[in-house]
Amino acid sequence: MSRGAADIMVVGVGGQGVLLAAAVIAEAALLHGGLEVKQSETHGMSQRGGSVHAYIRIADRVLAPIISPGEVEYLLAFEEAEGLRWVPALAATGIAIVNTQQIVPPLASQKDYAYPFDALARMKGQGRRLLAVDGTAIGAQAGSAKVAGIVLVGALSAYLTFAEETWRQAIASKVGAAWLQPNLAAFEAGLEKGRSA
Repeated sequence: MSRGAADIMVVGVGGQGVLLAAAVIAEAALLHGGLEVKQSETHGMSQRGGSVHAYIRIADRVLAPIISPGEVEYLLAFEEAEGLRWVPALAATGIAIVNTQQIVPPLASQKDYAYPFDALARMKGQGRRLLAVDGTAIGAQAGSAKVAGIVLVGALSAYLTFAEETWRQAIASKVGAAWLQPNLAAFEAGLEKGRSA
């Protein structure tokens, strides 16, 4: 990989900020300069709490926006079960950065379907590199639990070569003024979590 090239997948459920996080990552790569960036996303039933995922491909030359199964280098999962669902997409050397939040869908709460409450243990059991982050609690400390996704972006930033100021500029370009400080604080806290892993 050169100068920050990476294949990244962001997953979660509707309303968690998956698409915002993907946009921030793509913007940081563009601001970094010298790389092609392609982004693709699937909304599904996102407004009803359904699965949402986005791909960000960053390289000297990007031919397609979709990442093939088994080639994702960084998986950001905003919810544990979504992390478990998508962990097979990881490359053998990839890492999953997983928010320790569990959002049990209505069908599972009615016992029609089983929710994997042991999702983190199952990912670890597969021998996956895993960084578990309580993004919701860290986000709340930063000003709002709604910025949990940017906590995970901060953790991801510890693995990429983009300058911290580049990330801050990317966040500033994608969030409104009222949400800028909580998001910047969330990013800083996530960065520290990533660095200490």
